[in-house]
Amino acid sequence: MSMPTHPATLASLMILLLSLPIRAQQTCSNGIRIDGVVTDPTGAVIPGAQIQTVGGEKAISDSDGRYGFPCVAGASVVITAQADGFSNGNARAHGQLGSTVHLTIQLAVASVQQDVQVNGDTAIEDRAGTTILNAKQIQQLPDDPDDLLRELQMLASSGGGDPMATSVLVDGFQNSNVMPPKSSIASIRVNPDSFSPEFQWHRSRIEITTKPGADKFHGALSLTDSNSAFNATNPFSTTSTPAGRRRYGFELTGPIRPKRLDFAIAAERREIDEFNIVNARTLDSSYRLTPLNQTVSAPQRLWIGSARLDSQLNQNDITTLSWSANVNDQGNEGVGGLVLQEAGYSSNVSEYDLRLLNTLTLGTNTVQETRVGFSWKRTRQNPNSNAPNLQVAGYFTGGGTTSQNLNNRERDLEVDDDVIATRGKHQINFGLQSITSFVHSYDPNTFNGAYVFGGGSAPALNSNGNSTGQTTNIDGIEQYRRALLDLPGGTPTTYGLTAGNPVVPVTQSQVSLYGQDVMKVLPRLSLTFGLRYQLEVHPSSYFNFRPRFGLLWSPDKRAKWTIGAQAGLFTIWDTPANLIEVERLNGRRQLQTMVYSPNYGAPLVPIAGSIQVSTRNQFSPGISQSPDLQFAATVTREFPHHWTGQLSYSFGGDWRSSRIVNINSPEVASSVGMIPDPTSALLAPRPVAPNENILQYQNYGHSRGAVYAATAKQNSSKRFSVNATFWYLDFKENPQTPQSTYSAQGDSGRPDWMRKGGVSVLGVLQLPYKLELGTQFSALPGLPYNITTGTDANGDGNFNDRPSSASAPGPSVYNSPYGLMTTNTVNGTVPYNVGTMPGVINLDPNLRRTFVLNPKDKDHLKTLSFNVRSSNVLNHTNVTTVNTVLSSGAVGQPIAAGPARRLELGTRFEF
Repeated sequence: MSMPTHPATLASLMILLLSLPIRAQQTCSNGIRIDGVVTDPTGAVIPGAQIQTVGGEKAISDSDGRYGFPCVAGASVVITAQADGFSNGNARAHGQLGSTVHLTIQLAVASVQQDVQVNGDTAIEDRAGTTILNAKQIQQLPDDPDDLLRELQMLASSGGGDPMATSVLVDGFQNSNVMPPKSSIASIRVNPDSFSPEFQWHRSRIEITTKPGADKFHGALSLTDSNSAFNATNPFSTTSTPAGRRRYGFELTGPIRPKRLDFAIAAERREIDEFNIVNARTLDSSYRLTPLNQTVSAPQRLWIGSARLDSQLNQNDITTLSWSANVNDQGNEGVGGLVLQEAGYSSNVSEYDLRLLNTLTLGTNTVQETRVGFSWKRTRQNPNSNAPNLQVAGYFTGGGTTSQNLNNRERDLEVDDDVIATRGKHQINFGLQSITSFVHSYDPNTFNGAYVFGGGSAPALNSNGNSTGQTTNIDGIEQYRRALLDLPGGTPTTYGLTAGNPVVPVTQSQVSLYGQDVMKVLPRLSLTFGLRYQLEVHPSSYFNFRPRFGLLWSPDKRAKWTIGAQAGLFTIWDTPANLIEVERLNGRRQLQTMVYSPNYGAPLVPIAGSIQVSTRNQFSPGISQSPDLQFAATVTREFPHHWTGQLSYSFGGDWRSSRIVNINSPEVASSVGMIPDPTSALLAPRPVAPNENILQYQNYGHSRGAVYAATAKQNSSKRFSVNATFWYLDFKENPQTPQSTYSAQGDSGRPDWMRKGGVSVLGVLQLPYKLELGTQFSALPGLPYNITTGTDANGDGNFNDRPSSASAPGPSVYNSPYGLMTTNTVNGTVPYNVGTMPGVINLDPNLRRTFVLNPKDKDHLKTLSFNVRSSNVLNHTNVTTVNTVLSSGAVGQPIAAGPARRLELGTRFEF
């Protein structure tokens, strides 16, 4: 599939222009220049240290330990430095305006420090609420990459937004990444200023900087084991679930050519033996309803690795070449809850990244960073069964998975160029970002066929299984029982089958230009003006200008109070996934057929009452990138003893979010109290053509909401550090697929991802005998869920019909946690996402002790660490799935949960 060449040509020209050297002004009349060296207690330089001013300017020491700030406002400023393995250090630079201050910062070795100064472990924070976790805080985070990601997502989501949608950026690359080995991480930056035009959308973000090579050889070996004897059993299992986990790895860094070329490598292997619990109801050999509880092995095997070379061509030119890999194999995925083992699959997911980063210092006022990256991604799935998928709504899902032998490949090319320059009172940054994705999707979705038994109207039967001539409503399991016994009313609700070419190749390009000016209007007042332009090719969208504004003001001379306000327009990209779906089911490449009331066993053979409907996808003619308007305000106060408090409020929404609407659904009127007639609905008039569903991807969705947050931080005490956040969310949005094309009744509710708030605490406590206790605690309300009838009463091909509220018990009326509801309805009145799952509580402590093996040889320290870590130490049942089908009679009942308590022991040797 070809794409227009002019956007790619534009991107190439812009990158070449931005890559030209830029002459920097040498004046700094309103501030001071700062340069110096970061050293350890012996005077040896520390490369790769993170240095930041209290105003937010940042620098990284080079391979000779040197750093510099071209122009920092004011005549006196406090700067903070941190480096892996060292305690943080603070220093104040004094000088006359326009002068240059030379400042050496000495960092103590964290592992042998006996008397920590009050400011020794301060995490770098800017006034917008961004936090950079220091080495000690990173050390207390989980070693397992999945657990580490979950903890970071929790920290990031306190600003509002979907934790699962949190972007993970490594070494400045915009293309979202998998987690690198924890041992290779130098710093973690959580939720940087999201209103910067450098970022395309306003949402949670995690920025990870990996460790550079060192001038001296250092390394480490690590081992973690979690024996099944220490771990609790899954709360939904009737038998023991002896889960186990092992993880081992190494890292090595050192010089290849001293002060010119360094290397760093890290690798890790993880082996997990977990279990998925089936908690369903099915039929026994006598066709009677019976519970089914199975413990299914779910092994996982992961290896991750990284390697990098850091080359300093000269004093102002540093180049980094890095490679990373992440390969994950899992068995019996998708199994658990109502999904039987036969409907699961095994998977292999891999990602390889090759990246080049060049940092060029142009004079004393300008820095240019150029990034080029290429990623190889692949997802492969092998089904446990090739049989047709079988879904009995609210009871179980069996047969083969509909994804079958999925095999998706993706190649991503990213080219970025960023420039940061200081001009008097102005700090200017601008740049270009481009990502092109080449996707080869092999997706035989539903090529094996899929039956749905959703229940509905059926003949009433006598004790002999013969029709009485009356009509009644039956649920999905009774409908399935009748199909097995060949009784009246035993035809499935639908049978779906897709046929054609499973291969879909697509190419999608996204190019962005941005610029920002941070202007010091007054010593304690700065204004920010920014603009971002984005274009996208396939689907084409070219006119997307998104302005950003900001204000930061400190009303008192000592800058104890800080007030910030920001506003901006953002853009939500169309993902390749939507493009693939439209190309896949366009009616030419693949044809999807849905048969209503088919013959069970021979579904494509026409019988009396069966109706065939085809489905195709298309984009709306006016589809474009979705605009998103956001406002935010923060008040920050520094209290005695280095406590910091912050209150924040943000509000925003988008008015052209993506929706998938059947624009050719039958024109069926809404009703309550009458038994639905699916056949009549399917035969109702359609606006375009008979017996065809046309699913159109549109930009007519709406979403809006607010986030309230309060944060307290203490990162300077020699005894403890804590970061505690409370937040409350209130969002409303349309579902991506409406219940009805012709009625918006009830189609506004909480987003699927939205918990109404939460509490998160990240802390480190220094105990006697040099023990260190780190704790991550979170308590969250439950996620919303949508209650459905299990049927398609309006004939639009979507099984998302909701029930209606009922005033009294009766036929097809069920009791739910939210009152009486009836399935005798078309386009039900119950609101979208009315249900709420139980809350989630996690307490994950980590107790660590480090022994210095050669305390007198400070140049070649060797340490040995031991730790005991537990996840979900309270063994709280964290429900992940509930029954959502009203006709099952079990709506709202939990059917699956996250892992029970896990305990692991670890050791790490560093040299």
